[in-house]
Amino acid sequence: MIKRIIYFLSACFLLFGCREVGWEEHYESPEWLKGNAWELLESRGNFTIFLEAVEKAGFKSLVEGKGIITVLAPPDEAFEKYFSEEGIGGVDELSVAETKKLMGYHLVYYSFSRNRFANYRPEGQAVEKPAMAGMYYKHRTKSRDTVSVEMDKVAGKERTIFHKERFVPVFSYNLFTSKNIDAASNYEYFYPESRWTGSGGFNVSNATVDEYALPTDNGYVYIVDRVVKPLETVYKELEQEANYSDFIKIYDRFTSFWYDDETSKAYAEAGDSLYVKIHTGLPEIASEWSYNGGVGLADYANLAALSGNAYNVFAPNNTALQTFFSEYWAGHYASLDEVPFLPIRLLLSNHVYQGSIVFPSEIERGDIQSIYGNIIQFDPEQDVEEKGIGVNGVYYGLNEVIVPELFRGVIGPMLQQPEYSMFLQMLYSSGSLQAFLGDALKFTVFIPSNETILNTIYGGSEIFWNEGNPLQFGDEAVEVENAEGIRVPMSTGAMRAFVQNHIVTDEITEISGTKVYRTRNPFSYLYITDEGVASSNNYNLGEFAPASAVSGEWNNGMAYEVERSLIREEGSFKYIIASASSGTSTIQEFSEFSKLLSQAGLVDPNNEFEFLFGDNYMLFAPTNEAILEAKEQGLIPEDEGDLEDFLRYYFVPASTNSYSDYAFPGMGVQGELVTAQENGDVFSQLALLDNGTDLQVRSATGETANVVSVFPKIYVDGAVYQIDKVLNSGH
Repeated sequence: MIKRIIYFLSACFLLFGCREVGWEEHYESPEWLKGNAWELLESRGNFTIFLEAVEKAGFKSLVEGKGIITVLAPPDEAFEKYFSEEGIGGVDELSVAETKKLMGYHLVYYSFSRNRFANYRPEGQAVEKPAMAGMYYKHRTKSRDTVSVEMDKVAGKERTIFHKERFVPVFSYNLFTSKNIDAASNYEYFYPESRWTGSGGFNVSNATVDEYALPTDNGYVYIVDRVVKPLETVYKELEQEANYSDFIKIYDRFTSFWYDDETSKAYAEAGDSLYVKIHTGLPEIASEWSYNGGVGLADYANLAALSGNAYNVFAPNNTALQTFFSEYWAGHYASLDEVPFLPIRLLLSNHVYQGSIVFPSEIERGDIQSIYGNIIQFDPEQDVEEKGIGVNGVYYGLNEVIVPELFRGVIGPMLQQPEYSMFLQMLYSSGSLQAFLGDALKFTVFIPSNETILNTIYGGSEIFWNEGNPLQFGDEAVEVENAEGIRVPMSTGAMRAFVQNHIVTDEITEISGTKVYRTRNPFSYLYITDEGVASSNNYNLGEFAPASAVSGEWNNGMAYEVERSLIREEGSFKYIIASASSGTSTIQEFSEFSKLLSQAGLVDPNNEFEFLFGDNYMLFAPTNEAILEAKEQGLIPEDEGDLEDFLRYYFVPASTNSYSDYAFPGMGVQGELVTAQENGDVFSQLALLDNGTDLQVRSATGETANVVSVFPKIYVDGAVYQIDKVLNSGH
């Protein structure tokens, strides 16, 4: 079956334009017709080896004019030198497959004039002053490998891997000008056996162009001084280097096989399936093409990605990786193989940059930044042991690990220690890791262990961990039970709310005193006392959780392990206030205020606090003692309507007053605030005073009451404070 696939693919690729409908508009035919490329080279007399090899490879008819082609032609002496260096006696010693691979790399799809090679434009050449001149440097050739077979460990099946045609790099002077770097030193860094001769023109991979753009009736011919050696993927280049086997091994943990439906339909026999080897969650460095479909364009049609994107791999050698493992993970795992997917993925992401091809001068200049905010910087002369150009990018073999800043910051304990893996997964899956990039802010993170999270009730459900297939990245999940009792993945929003309630954008150096801090959730806070830390949910239950600093030096703040999940209060005050008089209520301090609300009809079912229209609020509720005293003095109305109006004066709506924080001493939430009490065409006002260490409220009549609650009780709908006096608006 494999032989039949190979035969079919070979036949199809001889038909030059079988899929590339629409590509022609990006290319041109020569201005002068002077015979075909074969005739031109044959007339020269010193391209006999090239023509012999082209014929053996089965490309003679193409070079003779059966398709539009750009020919890169080395003379006989270049082939003789190449054969000598490679230990090959001549064309006769090459198999047909080897000859196709070699000679196909000298045949570039379509016709490229000198100007178009020097500044290829995937969007067309009609742009007067195009940006990114020379940056689209890769061009599709007729060289490719036959299909191969690999074992899919996840599925337990063999997969037939389709290898797409190679792209040849054309390094134009425009490329280096656009990057503002020196052409000769940067080119020769990767090609030390070649010389830069592309001023005003270009070099083709390892070859100098001796004669540019000789016109023929089926394309242009370029005379090059060397055989252009077919490049491999950066993955394959590193795979062949024993000193980088650990890097390849951990990268391959993310291996998956993407079924290429279009290619299978076009090139495989009935019932066969062709796959592309990819690495889930990481750049696809094993793929010959830098785009394989998936965003609405056929793979061959995304010219910008195919010609401009490169995988730039900065691979630590085995010694460097093992040294980092010993320093960072050895206390928690027996080997690199045991480190979970996510920390490994974050480490590897700092060693592969997907974008424009990266040259050493850009590394030295600090131009390259990883997706997680690190500057990728090292000494290209001292820190690089191996280097090279690949068909899909470049690679630098390093003697060091480029440690992501996340590993040294407050996220470090989660990346380092297995007992925090669930919280890390929630941070990652909710997109919350990005908050920790850069060094401008300090953080405090309270980390619940896996055991703590598994013992948490959140959104009415227990939290579960689904390990999934241990061989497949992305199969693991944090789960909850839905209304039907079925375990489903926790939503992104729920995970984000969970983790952000454990994060403070401030450095808390000790768990003591009486302090309050904003979390990264709006209107949500953490309370600190000598007893520990509490979220609104914990505090409302009268519980503080002990918190202990996680050992280590974290460069952007503090990390604590907390013995209870710090989740927000999920209940609404308006729904539970009616039960404040119950002997089991956690808000008995509001029992007298609850009675007044009930008397005024403000806690009737389906009508709770309707006057607030769903807005958040601050409620300054008098203590039980203050209400009882005011009743004795006849200060509280008894008529239901009057009592409702009276009670609305204690509610301060959030949106009406445009505050984004509830009030705490020292936070500066103060001034004249509009209440929910109507006063003709306007609303009555209440003054809030922040004295730095305590809060006071002053009525319109000049009466002042002290806020006596140490912390307010915060619910989904608002913050509830206790004051020591009944106030009257004078209305």
